[in-house]
Amino acid sequence: MKNGWLALAAALAVVAVDLATKLGIESAFTLHESKTVIPGLFNIVYIKNKGAAFGFLSQINGDWVSYAFMAIAVTALVVIALLYRSAPADDWISRAAYVLIGSGALGNLIDRIRSGAVTDFLLFYIGEYQWPAFNVADSCITVGIILLGYVMAFNNSKPGSMPVDRV
Repeated sequence: MKNGWLALAAALAVVAVDLATKLGIESAFTLHESKTVIPGLFNIVYIKNKGAAFGFLSQINGDWVSYAFMAIAVTALVVIALLYRSAPADDWISRAAYVLIGSGALGNLIDRIRSGAVTDFLLFYIGEYQWPAFNVADSCITVGIILLGYVMAFNNSKPGSMPVDRV
């Protein structure tokens, strides 16, 4: 039970940081404004993304897109909660991954509900090549997926499995 409260507190902290950074950007920048932080590598920008993570499908117009992404996020949150509950209590890597993915999904869902789009503001680039702008929630989802990939690669090929003693 104690781990459940810790996971909830961690998830709420991640969501709070995500939303605070988005609100901070929205209040300090005008839409599409960009400030160079590390020349040739990193800018802070203010972009509204109606698509999925990293701008995927953002060119599609229509309110239905936002509603579809909200429905997907709610479904994902339910699945993530079930996976978290089914993971062994001592499998902290999988559980941490589920918390990160769930908090990221929740942060972006809240943003989409409050403004119809997700605020992205971290932009990395080299020369004319750039990674799509993203936010704290996207980062958490990505790290969570990497952690689950690690678990799948090294812990009996599925999340929730603890490693077998190697002799």
